[in-house]
Amino acid sequence: MDVHNLLPIIQEKVYSAKDLGVASRTIYHWKTEGLLFNSHNDIEKNMMMRFSLSEYFWIRVIQNCRDYGMSLNQIKNLKAKIIDKVRSFDNLEEKYKPLIKGVREMYKGKSEEFIQGKIDSTIKYFNYVEDKGRNDFEEVLFAVLYNRNPSGILIFNNEGEINTDIYIESDDGNKNIRRFYNSHLYISFDEIFVELGLSDHFKQKELLNDDEKESIKIILWAIRSDDTNKIEIRKKSNTLKTIKVGLKDPKSNEETENYKKRLGSNLEFKTKIFKGKHNLFDFHYTRNF
Repeated sequence: MDVHNLLPIIQEKVYSAKDLGVASRTIYHWKTEGLLFNSHNDIEKNMMMRFSLSEYFWIRVIQNCRDYGMSLNQIKNLKAKIIDKVRSFDNLEEKYKPLIKGVREMYKGKSEEFIQGKIDSTIKYFNYVEDKGRNDFEEVLFAVLYNRNPSGILIFNNEGEINTDIYIESDDGNKNIRRFYNSHLYISFDEIFVELGLSDHFKQKELLNDDEKESIKIILWAIRSDDTNKIEIRKKSNTLKTIKVGLKDPKSNEETENYKKRLGSNLEFKTKIFKGKHNLFDFHYTRNF
């Protein structure tokens, strides 16, 4: 993803309290208790307030913590620990490494001079948006959106003290989420993205590549169709390879022709000859990526 698209995605206020399923007075109370980040200072006690993507995520984190039994004071301490972790990440070489890698992958095949120019402009923009005052949780979400790897927050009880790890799975297979404690809570950002993907307000469709968008359309069609009897999804190395939708066998030539007309070359079926007659069966729609 182009880093230049991230800040508007994170900060645009498109969600309502109704989208979150939380009473506005509750969110306002959390604000007065100091649970929210600086960018939430414009939240007022009314039903018309709107929230950004980062606010949506953080309020979901608070909800999960409350459901887990954490007090408001414990959540406030959790917020402070997240701030400490983000602000301790001041090694610029490490900070920009994923950005540089992403730019190189995006412009693979271009000249080194061209790529270096893109790297320089990306880092310049990265510094610019930092100067504009992203809050600390927006920093977390910025990294999550850019890396597009499994991510979340691990909250654990370490000898009576609530602590946290911000987890973003790295390409080298970092699995630090698999640390276990006597009492722990993992809040998956991926589950929140799935939730948002079902919302009419989710405008960040550029988070998905073309194959991912197409796969969602196919799966939704298959789920809603009365003709579907099963769905198979095959992937390799976390990359989608094939979606195969099993279809009910048609009961007439007219239904068969209807399948062919609707599904075209993606329609597959088997043929068996019985008493000199061709019988068609095992109809399925296959889409390779």
